[in-house]
Amino acid sequence: MNEAAIRQQENLQTQIADALRAEGKSLDALVLEDLAGVDEVHIGGLETIRPIVASLGVGAGDVTLDLGSGLGGPARFVARETGSRVVGVDLSADTTLAGNQLSGWVGFDEKVQLEVADVCQVPHEAESFDAVLSVHVHMFLEAPEKMFREAFRLLKPGGRFVVLDPIRIGDGSLHYPLPWSADPAADNILRETELETLAAAAGFRSHTRSDLSALAIDWFGATFSRISEMGGPPPLGLHLVMGPDFPTFALNAFQNLQEEKIALLHLVFEKP
Repeated sequence: MNEAAIRQQENLQTQIADALRAEGKSLDALVLEDLAGVDEVHIGGLETIRPIVASLGVGAGDVTLDLGSGLGGPARFVARETGSRVVGVDLSADTTLAGNQLSGWVGFDEKVQLEVADVCQVPHEAESFDAVLSVHVHMFLEAPEKMFREAFRLLKPGGRFVVLDPIRIGDGSLHYPLPWSADPAADNILRETELETLAAAAGFRSHTRSDLSALAIDWFGATFSRISEMGGPPPLGLHLVMGPDFPTFALNAFQNLQEEKIALLHLVFEKP
């Protein structure tokens, strides 16, 4: 790793550590919920991860793969709630290294291993995992069908591929910029039928689906109210990861949900 990358990684970890201390937290006595403000980098935060974990169908002795794991928030929560060991892959070396440090802070460095890898070309053997999770990934990919094929390859027969993603609904123009795209030309967000088609083409069969949009809207409302009451964002927040444009991203995503231009879906597919 070059010096600039080391400085960036250390800076992120230092910012998170400083923010935790500013909120009165000790790095020696953290629980997963203490990190949720920064490591759940997706719509709805921990509130939209809680209801999807059981759908993975894993337990102690199983191994789960998290595609696009980022700082590892969902991976650590899955490990704690299910007992499964979790491997996460993400292209960003900086967030991966920082995420492994966060796992150490909460005592999950042996249960959760984050690796630098492409979600469309994961360096693990076929049928290595009991379940695969993907949280807010397809919109960043020019060829999301490759991720679906890779998830199918890596899953054991009978395993589940769980997707938590915003999807396109309606025909009106979206409000930009969004966390995954600055403008329409760069936006790869798909409709539910398109995701189902990709899954079927990869070999999956549909299992269940649920719409978590209302939960996400409530989460946004509570988050904005808290920020307003505090007169600004809390020390620990997604602005540490997403930068100064995060408020704009969040407001646009919230408006798109309210206007029913996007929805937040929990989709579960099975490998026969």
